[in-house]
Amino acid sequence: MLGVVLFAASFLFLFGITIVVPTLPPGEIVYTFLGISEITSPISGISGVVLVNGVINGLFWAIIILIVFRLLNGPSKKRVIFPAWFPGYTTSRASTSNYVPPKTYAKKPTPKVRKRRTQAPLDQKIVAIEGIGPIYGKRLRRSGVRTVDDLLREGYDRSGRYNLAREVGVSASTVLRWVYRADFFRISGIGKQYSSLLESAGVNSVSDLSRRNPDKLYERLKKTNWRKNLVRRAPPYSMVEDWIESAKSLRSIVIN
Repeated sequence: MLGVVLFAASFLFLFGITIVVPTLPPGEIVYTFLGISEITSPISGISGVVLVNGVINGLFWAIIILIVFRLLNGPSKKRVIFPAWFPGYTTSRASTSNYVPPKTYAKKPTPKVRKRRTQAPLDQKIVAIEGIGPIYGKRLRRSGVRTVDDLLREGYDRSGRYNLAREVGVSASTVLRWVYRADFFRISGIGKQYSSLLESAGVNSVSDLSRRNPDKLYERLKKTNWRKNLVRRAPPYSMVEDWIESAKSLRSIVIN
C-alpha cells in the first residue's frame, strides 16, 4: 500500500514540475524520438506537448523512485501465521461442531515365535558346507542327509562315511573333509566361509582347533586370508580366542 501511495505522489510531483519546466528529461527526448506531432490547441491553457511530456516524466521518475524504495526496504520479512485449521498445519482445529473423530482399530497382538536354543546352526541345509554344491547336495538329500546335523550323524564314523561316499559318488576322504567342516558349525561364529579359512590355515577339526594358540592362530588366519582372500575380513582376535575356548568345551564326535 505504501508503494502505491509513493508512486502516485511521485507521478503528480514530477508531472507538476514538468508543467513548470517543460524541458525536464526524459519527456521531451522521448516525445521527439517518437516523432509525435505537436498539439497546437492548448488544453486548459497548457500546451499539449507539455502535458504529454509531463505524463512521460511522471511515469518514468515515479517508477524509478518506486524501484529505489523497494531496494532500500528489501523484501518483506513479516511472518505469515496460519490458523490452526489450515490444511497441513500440525495442530488440529480447536473446536468444530462437525468434527468426526477418526476410527480406531484394535491392534492385533503379534504372536511370539520362540526361537530354538541351539549352540550352532546345525539345522542349516547341507549345501551350507563349503564344497557341497547343488549336484552333491541333491545326491546327499536322496540318501537322507538334508542338514548339517544329518551329515554329522551319518558320517561321524568310518562305516557311515564309506556308505555316503558310495551313494554320492565321491571318495571317503572327501566325505571326511565335509564332516570336519560340518563339525566346525557346532562352534558359534564359524560358518561356511570361516570353516574354509580355518581349513586353509591348517586347522582340520574341532579337536585340532582346541589345541591351538590364539595368538599364533590369529596371525596365521590373517596371512592366509591375505594370500587367498577367502573372506571379506579376517576374524578379530577376540573371536578366534572364543573359538578355541568353545572347542575345548566340546566333546569330540568324529572318529577317524
